[in-house]
Amino acid sequence: MVTDPAPARNGTGNAGGPAPESAALLARLGDEVSLWDLEVTATLALTPTMRRIRVTAPGLGAFSYRPGQDLMLSVPATDGATFRRRYTVRSFDPAAPALDIDVVLHGDGPAATWAAGVQPGDRIEAIGPRGKVTVDPGAQWHLFAGDDSAVPASLAMAETLPADRLVVVLEVDGAHDEQQATAVDGRPVPVQWLHRGGAAPDSGAQLLGALAAAALLAGLGHAYLAGELGVVAAMRAALLERGMAAEQISAKPYWRAGRANAAHGEPERP
Repeated sequence: MVTDPAPARNGTGNAGGPAPESAALLARLGDEVSLWDLEVTATLALTPTMRRIRVTAPGLGAFSYRPGQDLMLSVPATDGATFRRRYTVRSFDPAAPALDIDVVLHGDGPAATWAAGVQPGDRIEAIGPRGKVTVDPGAQWHLFAGDDSAVPASLAMAETLPADRLVVVLEVDGAHDEQQATAVDGRPVPVQWLHRGGAAPDSGAQLLGALAAAALLAGLGHAYLAGELGVVAAMRAALLERGMAAEQISAKPYWRAGRANAAHGEPERP
């Protein structure tokens, strides 16, 4: 729950309150989200295809979230329109206060275009935190799998867990796209990196093969799957075939091959 000093759960510091569309969305989403007027303070090229964007806002020190949750950004397009896109909170520093958002730069959609060109001093509206896919506290081990788009959420959640309780399988284009992360016990997060080598990111063949061969740990586990819509569905089916129950799997499509995400930020369903 965000403790927000500004009116209408408006984290922007704007005494006039949010615009009508944003106010209506806030009302639908409930009391655990706020509106934030974010200012970009720094950017960093993590890999050739992933850019980190650090932001701050009035009242951000009171921000509260669970690793795996995201912010819905109102991304500007070149024609003046705006599109809502959701990005995982990669990390949060309440002392600064600042939070990091990591964005994949694939494609030429409004979000990738914005992320590639955004500079310190730029501002963007955000609503959050949002998202139900967070670490299952009752699980004895955790499996994370997905493509480039799954990397920020997978690593953000994996960093809160012991390394020996993790199975992490992530597909990127090549070794230049790999990232390092540290588990809560100080050891490296044990990621099995799969390399597409220029192949289409929606085939899913390597991910499915790796999941079929992965050594699942003893005890009650939980799987967190993210990426392209069809690939996520196939990964879920593969784990069900291996004996995991439906309630042990959190599957979240982030995008759909050949289709732009809908205006609210989610991939359109078939």
